[in-house]
Amino acid sequence: MEAGSDSDAPEEITTEEGIKQDEEIQKVQRENIRRVAREGKERRRQWAQRKAQPKSSEEHTAEIKKMEQQQEAPYIPGMLPSNIVEALAAREKQTFSSDSEEEINHKPTRRKKKLKSSGPETVILKDIPPAQCLQNSMEFLKRRKMQVSRSTSILKNANQALRLLSSQGSLFSKS
Repeated sequence: MEAGSDSDAPEEITTEEGIKQDEEIQKVQRENIRRVAREGKERRRQWAQRKAQPKSSEEHTAEIKKMEQQQEAPYIPGMLPSNIVEALAAREKQTFSSDSEEEINHKPTRRKKKLKSSGPETVILKDIPPAQCLQNSMEFLKRRKMQVSRSTSILKNANQALRLLSSQGSLFSKS
């Protein structure tokens, strides 16, 4: 083996090289943060454009014809153009309808009275079913116990097997 073949050894660098590497890493991290923010803004902008797509061509042409007809209407001095009047009327209808909805939905709601408790409530532990984790742990212990190699007589009746072994003297025999 050669002395210079320590491929598993960590790379040795000077403090200046370490500082340069750290600066490069921080620069890359800042660029990544900027890129993520820029991509997020672009994604939100595209989503907003999809959300507010232009109307179909039929609706667009119908609106153009309507605007042309309104422009052809004679202008009366001292009066607002009809399209502005219609826009104001539509806005008033919206505000009046929202006001009436608020009045209807603004019914006072009664709060339910809290029942006064005289202290901590007693809990009967027998009434509470065992937790699922207890059942899982018991099943685990049974499986673990069954994995240990034993004779079936010990597994079926452990107390009787212990008595048989101790009565024959094999358990506590002095050899």
